[in-house]
Amino acid sequence: MISPGVLFKRARHVFKNEGFKILLGRGLNFLRYYVIRKFFRSGSYYLYEHVMEAKLESDLVPRIDNFTSHVVSSRQEADKLATDGFDLLLQFVDAVRRLEKGAIGLCFFVGQELAHAGWVALTEAAKKQVDPLPYHVDFLNKEACTGAAYTKPKYRGKGFMAYGYYKRLEYLRERGIVKSRNAVRISNIASQKAIAKLEPNIYARARYLKILCWEFWREMPLTYASHS
Repeated sequence: MISPGVLFKRARHVFKNEGFKILLGRGLNFLRYYVIRKFFRSGSYYLYEHVMEAKLESDLVPRIDNFTSHVVSSRQEADKLATDGFDLLLQFVDAVRRLEKGAIGLCFFVGQELAHAGWVALTEAAKKQVDPLPYHVDFLNKEACTGAAYTKPKYRGKGFMAYGYYKRLEYLRERGIVKSRNAVRISNIASQKAIAKLEPNIYARARYLKILCWEFWREMPLTYASHS
């Protein structure tokens, strides 16, 4: 459960730095993603699979100067970043919960402003916080998953989404992970285009429906292996 104190601190930060209109939009998004989705959720998804291999980083670097990247794997690391002016916790109201369950955040800042962040999970407990959709990830056999990627609106179109995927996959590859999976809504064309630069396989199309405690999940294997 996200504490009221965290929500108030986040709301105050957004209002001070981005204004009431943005705060209102973020509030509506919060209701949608953190309240309504607890009782009702529906969507169609592509299920992606990345077999780990080295990629050429220079083809994916964002089209912006002076950005830095940080890996956050604990609340203590997040707090240390915050004291240095890089506050991940103000941007993700559920970041503490994700970190406590073992998820790892990879963050990109322009100056001290968060531009993009995404998460990886190396365990089932972490996956439930990164992406609760019930697709299978074989964590015991060196598989992992990614999810919850976010780019701040003013930095969209700069290449952070594709580069963020690249860095997350490299993080996993360097730790011996052999395969990574993730899900993207079929309607999310921007994320699909970004992921395509990493040449993944789309192994299935899935349909998800949740109403209160009842869940329906169906995967439909595709007849083709790659996305273009």
